[in-house]
Amino acid sequence: MNYDQRRAELADFLRTRRRALQPEEVGLPPRASRRTPGLRREDVADLAGISACWYSRLEQARNIRVSDHVLESLAEALRLNTEEREYLLALAHGDAPSSASVSPDGVPPALQRILDSQQPHPAIALGPRFNILAWNQARTDVYGDLTKIPPEHRHILWLFFGGYLRELIQNWEPSARSVLAEFRAATGVYVQEPWFTALVRELSQNSADFRKWWQQHEIERHHVTTREVKHPFVGRMLLEESALVVDDRSGRRIILEIPQPGTGTENKLTALSWRSHRVQAPPCHVLQRPASGNDGTTTAEREDTYGAISAAEPSPRRP
Repeated sequence: MNYDQRRAELADFLRTRRRALQPEEVGLPPRASRRTPGLRREDVADLAGISACWYSRLEQARNIRVSDHVLESLAEALRLNTEEREYLLALAHGDAPSSASVSPDGVPPALQRILDSQQPHPAIALGPRFNILAWNQARTDVYGDLTKIPPEHRHILWLFFGGYLRELIQNWEPSARSVLAEFRAATGVYVQEPWFTALVRELSQNSADFRKWWQQHEIERHHVTTREVKHPFVGRMLLEESALVVDDRSGRRIILEIPQPGTGTENKLTALSWRSHRVQAPPCHVLQRPASGNDGTTTAEREDTYGAISAAEPSPRRP
């Protein structure tokens, strides 16, 4: 186990939370000039009732043992919310089972049936690494065919930061930031594993947005969020996303997307479900419209794919 990596994550989290706090937020007088933003290390140490030297060692990722009492004092001093406190404890203890205990491919048949039963609402199953294990046909109808994505990129972060969803999701930035913050909150216990380090490195090289937001170390465990999708065939849809944890100690979770009432989204999902029984859904990369055309498809090819599906719908009857 790479404890050095876990200590580095803990140190980075403490620094980002300290720098995000202003002195007046914790009852300290404002300072006219500061070389660094936020609180000083001495401020945090005083608020937590520990020595400044000892706290500095934490931010330097030194190999020191930290009691729960001290962690709770630090959480109070840094004004951490419940989710951030849990993340702090996870980083400090690092005693979770390896995520490798769950098969990287597929789900039990019963779980797949749960996904399929959500039709025409999109649903996917994620593993503890946030890799996509399974999905239903509605998810393909709305977002594209995941079988066309390389297996190593069937990961929720790759879909957001690899370009697959940027054109399709209209509120992409808040959605992407929320997914990233949730991933970080849920995987703090895995920061010492090689897959975690490799994923962060590859995404940092691939996406400037990922690299910038990862450095901010935001933590979130959202339960419901609204996603605005501009589908090439049925237009604007508003979907409320909910995450459900599978209670089998596997670390799996189900992501459900339910149409927002009064927006016409339910009817559009039903129409897409009807289409999918007549023609094959477009591949996921076709839903992307890269400026450079580096996905290997031409505009004509994309139009041919969409046109074939559009033509499959019968003309409306005239009175």
